Amino acid sequence: MAASCEFSVNKNYRMKGKDTKMDKYRKLIIGYDLCEDFTQVSCYSYKQHEPITISDKDDDNGLIPTVLCVKHDTKQWLFGEDALSCAFENEGILIDNILAKIKSNEETIIYDQKFSGINLLEKFLRKSLMLVKKYFPTEPITKIVVTISNSDPHLVNAIYEALYLLGIDKDRAVIISHAGVYMYYALSQERALWMNDVGLFDFDETGLNYYQIHINRNTRPIVAGLIKKDLTDILTIDMLEDKNIDLGYVFCSAADRILYKQIISTLYFTGKGFKGNWAEDAIKSLCRGRRAFIGQNLYTKGACYAAKELSGDRELSDYILLNEEMITCSIWIRVYKDGKVKEVPISEAAVEWYLVKQNIEVILDNEAEINLILKNIMTKEVVRERLVLNQLPERPRRMTRLDIHISCLSNSQLKVDITDLGFGELYPASGHVWEFVLEM
Repeated sequence: MAASCEFSVNKNYRMKGKDTKMDKYRKLIIGYDLCEDFTQVSCYSYKQHEPITISDKDDDNGLIPTVLCVKHDTKQWLFGEDALSCAFENEGILIDNILAKIKSNEETIIYDQKFSGINLLEKFLRKSLMLVKKYFPTEPITKIVVTISNSDPHLVNAIYEALYLLGIDKDRAVIISHAGVYMYYALSQERALWMNDVGLFDFDETGLNYYQIHINRNTRPIVAGLIKKDLTDILTIDMLEDKNIDLGYVFCSAADRILYKQIISTLYFTGKGFKGNWAEDAIKSLCRGRRAFIGQNLYTKGACYAAKELSGDRELSDYILLNEEMITCSIWIRVYKDGKVKEVPISEAAVEWYLVKQNIEVILDNEAEINLILKNIMTKEVVRERLVLNQLPERPRRMTRLDIHISCLSNSQLKVDITDLGFGELYPASGHVWEFVLEM
């Protein structure tokens, strides 16, 4: 039987006129894909049962340049295409590379006034989110998920701070990596598209990367895990300009090695590197019994599906979506409580590693040690870690108070800092700190 191939392009929808008017009294759910070059914004349509990419132009495909411009004459702030046009006409000062400015803590001086990267991001967020207000003039944002290519902790904190300046606190905002919202996107499609594994090729300015979702239906809840393969040394964006390179051959050779003996229902392709005829021909050759989709709005729509799910409209409540930046273990501590020895949870699994920050205080009984338990949700393995506190000052039973700070160095390394707090004026704190790094 001949292999079948389905090939389609994800479409943007212009939200204009009565035909595309979204439900007036529904939640305002936003997916926001924030990148250094372009930004995309989408809202969930309860009428069409899918995210709709918002655009204020007829020909920009929903891509909003992530730039600002201050006009010379009026000092008005512009964003996106209007900002580029203003700068091109030498009518204003262009501000680009906003995310890079945040990462480097660079300040920008405009008309003798200093602006931090967070200040600039707040202005860009405010301007771009005004597009949503055209269709929801009075409704507050119920939930917004901002997705970025890689969840650098410094950038994540800066985005939360910029959103806070807009009056959007963490109870309404979540930041997830591209890989994370891809999982929400894939599992929000019709079930036939993810009966087996699902793959994504992302070809952007950093190069080619591949992500594959594997669903373990033998666990309860069902765990959807993600693996990543870095192919940036095989295919780079600069190679698009080299006429001597057969891009289709290079890509298909790499893809065939990745997909060999893999049972995959659907492949997705995104990123500006896939523009052009070479990509369509190469992608069609990979559709051996698989369905394939190419488009540039997967991440904003995935963020929108994530925001809908996290707002309480649960359709994936039976699933744990475990992306590459999440820890696979829940973290517990063994304590004496309410007359019994118990295991008390400190942190859940399936949390981004950089968000694991917990402090608890305990009172030691008669042993100078702390017992932690790591429970892997993928393998069901339980590891018990005994943390011995050497050189702890000798005190009577239950006269030593400890502060335990739990954080992560990566998705596979747990850091535990334990500080001796003493016990009031009778037994002053020694100031001793014990540090432990555990593999998860």
